[in-house]
Amino acid sequence: MSYAKESEMYAPVGEWLGSFIQDRHKQASVKVFDASRISLARLISDNSFGDRMSPEWVSWDIRVDVVAFAVESTRTHLAFVECKNALATHRDLSQLLGYSAIALPRYSFLLSPQGPSDSLRSLLKTYNRMDVLRYGHQEGRISRSIAVVKWQSDERSIDWGSAIVGDGW
Repeated sequence: MSYAKESEMYAPVGEWLGSFIQDRHKQASVKVFDASRISLARLISDNSFGDRMSPEWVSWDIRVDVVAFAVESTRTHLAFVECKNALATHRDLSQLLGYSAIALPRYSFLLSPQGPSDSLRSLLKTYNRMDVLRYGHQEGRISRSIAVVKWQSDERSIDWGSAIVGDGW
């Protein structure tokens, strides 16, 4: 199955992301949103998630395609997915890296049914530049990593065998 528009990916990716997060945060209440048309700050405010998040959330004027919240008693974990219906490029990775550096989600995925472009794959695998996947490595913060993964449209899941991930996973 191919997608004529990127937005057609959001619902199946959201379903997968909800299951992925629930498997890892069993005690959490998981909420998944198509956030492509609303700022993350507005989404947090509208759903009253702010009391369990870092206080700077009010400044998060970013629009991530699919966002999940794993709401626990004392904190809320975020997960981001940027969907691309063409090869994932350096530009796509840079966009998600910026979003991830701002909000520090626990999980961050760049998904495409075609996987990464040859140049992005080469940068990451051939030249071992896994450092470009890292975010949140400031002093006192946990280092995390974006996962660049092929989306399997027919299975409505990701292909873990195609995953390119750095440390922090």
